[in-house]
Amino acid sequence: MAAESMVRKAFAPPPAAFWLLFALGCAPALPARAMDDVWPLVPKGLPADSLAPVLQRIEAAGPASTAGAAAFALGQLHYAHGEYRPAAAAFGRAAARLQGLEHTEARYRQGLAFLGDRDPARARAAFDEVAMLSQPFRSLAQLGLARAFALAGDEEQELSVLRRLLDRPAGEAEPGALASYAALCDRLRRTGEARAARERLAKRWPRSFEAALLPPDETGAKP
Repeated sequence: MAAESMVRKAFAPPPAAFWLLFALGCAPALPARAMDDVWPLVPKGLPADSLAPVLQRIEAAGPASTAGAAAFALGQLHYAHGEYRPAAAAFGRAAARLQGLEHTEARYRQGLAFLGDRDPARARAAFDEVAMLSQPFRSLAQLGLARAFALAGDEEQELSVLRRLLDRPAGEAEPGALASYAALCDRLRRTGEARAARERLAKRWPRSFEAALLPPDETGAKP
C-alpha cells in the first residue's frame, strides 16, 4: 500500500472494546488541511513502511507549517499502528506549530492518542483545551473528556459530562455519547435511563455503528 493511502486510512481504532466504540463514532468531519500540504514533499509511490523516516526528515528541515504537517501525518501513522505514545508526541509537536482549526484537530488527536496510551490525565487536558477553543470540535472533545473520566474510574464525573453533552444536540458525537451513557447506566443499575438512551440512539441514529450493536429488542426490530 502506498504511504499516502496508508496514512489517509490511519484512524483505525485500537482493539479494546470501549475504544473501538469511541473511535469509530468520533472522526471529526473537518479534514486536516495540514496533512494535505505535506504530500508534495513525499516521493510518489513510497511504501508505507518507508514513510516514517521521510516524515521525520521533513519535520526536522521544514518551516513551522510544513514541520507541523509532517508531525501530524507522523502522528496518524503511529496511531494506525497502535503506537499511541509516539502518536501523542507527534500530534503535540504538530499542535505547537499549527494554528486555528489545524491546531485544534492536532490537539484533539493527541487526546485520542493519550486515551489509547491509557493516560487519562493528559487526555483530559487535551480535551479540555479543545472544548474551550473550538465550536466544531466541542462535542467530540466533551465525549473524549467523558472517556478520560471513564478510564480513570470516575463514574460520577463521566455521568455528569455525558448528561451535559446529551442535554443539547451533540452532532456526530451523539451516538457514541448515548452508547457510553447507556453502558454507564447499566453499571450504575439505572435501568430506565439505560433503556431510554438506547431507544434514543435507535430512533435518532439508526444507521450508526453504535445502533448496529444494539440488541433487537431495543432497536424496534421484530424478533
